Amino acid sequence: MRRALCLVAALCPGLAGAEAFSDFGRPEQCGTYAEVSYDRDSYFPGGEAGLLSLTNPQVVQGLNVLLADAIVSEEGMADPAGRVMAVRAPLLVAEGAAASDVLVVVTQAGIRLLQPCR
Repeated sequence: MRRALCLVAALCPGLAGAEAFSDFGRPEQCGTYAEVSYDRDSYFPGGEAGLLSLTNPQVVQGLNVLLADAIVSEEGMADPAGRVMAVRAPLLVAEGAAASDVLVVVTQAGIRLLQPCR
């Protein structure tokens, strides 16, 4: 399975420097078909979903937030897919920090709370 992910990364240059993530609380997704990849230029939600190229990035001053236009850019397609918002920060709950580093990705398909694969 790892070879397939490496092949996808080789064929999709935007993924070459992308960081690997899993759904929060699901570290077993790391290194599998469900693994998520994200960087400033691309977002791959894992599984059968298509690669989204992130264009026209806008940083929100004072916050670790990135707003971008998403374009489905797999298999020769270049179809607009709406806006994407990515927020990277610690996850805080009433008892304190639940995680030191999480990524929240908001797309038209929904909201994903992700943790880095380590």
